Amino acid sequence: MEKIKKINWNFKGRKSLKAILFSLICILVIFVVWLQKERSSDEQNLKEPFTKEIPNGFGVNTHLTGRSLIDVDLINDAGFKVVRQDIYWEKVEKEKGIFDFATPGYDDLTDELIDKGIRPYYILAYSNKLYEKNQSIVTKKGQDAFVRYVSKVTSRYKNKGIVWEIWNEPNGKFWETKPNFKEYSSLVKRVSKTIKENDPSGIVVAPALAELNNDSYNWLEEFFKQGTLDYIDAISVHPYRKENPETVSYDYQNLRTLISKYSKKEIPIISGEWGYSTSQGGEGPHLDEQKQAEYLVRMFLINLMSNVPISVWYDWKNDGNDPLNGEHNYGLRKNDVNFPKRSYLAANNMNNILHGFKLNKRIDLGNPNDYALEFTNKKNVVIVYWTTGSTHHVNIPFKYSQGRILTIYGNEVSKIKSSTNQEISSSPRYLINK
Repeated sequence: MEKIKKINWNFKGRKSLKAILFSLICILVIFVVWLQKERSSDEQNLKEPFTKEIPNGFGVNTHLTGRSLIDVDLINDAGFKVVRQDIYWEKVEKEKGIFDFATPGYDDLTDELIDKGIRPYYILAYSNKLYEKNQSIVTKKGQDAFVRYVSKVTSRYKNKGIVWEIWNEPNGKFWETKPNFKEYSSLVKRVSKTIKENDPSGIVVAPALAELNNDSYNWLEEFFKQGTLDYIDAISVHPYRKENPETVSYDYQNLRTLISKYSKKEIPIISGEWGYSTSQGGEGPHLDEQKQAEYLVRMFLINLMSNVPISVWYDWKNDGNDPLNGEHNYGLRKNDVNFPKRSYLAANNMNNILHGFKLNKRIDLGNPNDYALEFTNKKNVVIVYWTTGSTHHVNIPFKYSQGRILTIYGNEVSKIKSSTNQEISSSPRYLINK
């Protein structure tokens, strides 16, 4: 009798063990399928540079060197899907004909970004004292050498859906020899051909135009006159301003009018660099962290409303610790990257709430200063609303008046069931209609 019991016990034990192993295998299979789905989704996002699903076109500008795991992890945690970074020519070619991408950390950075489904947006820049005397390219020898450098970079990092930007702000201080639109246009044509030959997955953008004003428009028109629009996939601009972000809409309209004058094809506009400093010195506008956070959300959303598919915030982290230095205070995080600013928290919340949503339309609230944007996915609706005027109350259309209202940082203000009268201020709020 005891022997039979023992045999039965062993049978049950083997049966339990098989059940456990089967369950573990099922869990493993489910995990692998999920992981492949996530990677497939990331790969698809990298193939579609101009998709309007949030946050695929939202990014940050960085100045990373070497292995930057903590930075990339934090960027990923905040939900950003684009990182703009310089690939300095003079750092990778310190001796003529010898190229080193590993030592400056570009190999590691590229691998880390792609592994997390973040699109690299690489600036091909700048000059090199081995070939040119000034920070510009005006000789055939210098142009030939720059094209070789571009060929090395784009061959090394091909087939990753990278945005390749040719130079940075050539109409500004980063190209010393003026006037320069002919030399720069010639460079763009040659570089564009090289990129497209080496990396068919790449997206070629230029000229990373400094500001949007009369002087920059005049320079840009001369650039267009050289026939350069046939060589690029998008126009990249830097719409910095002291005024609130909503003022950019008029500038984009002017820019599109200028583009249409020189090309019949639809050429996307990219906001490749734009931010607001929290510096308390210099010319201003002397924003505090709260106002920077508000402007960040409004900047990304007004760009979407203006049909700008890629928007890059400048900067990822503060470049220094001087509170009076404008360049030191553009960051979403402090110079010690372990400490976030309010703008980082606002960005994290925005990307989390609107993840997978697309902008559907602007809702008319009866006042041009009041903004209410409707975002939709397959199941739900989210309304983001704010004003450029003073704080007041608005009537949100009844069909949107059920759900939760959250602050810019994700804190719940209230639950609403039928009331349509809501406070609207400069700080965006989210009405999650579920």
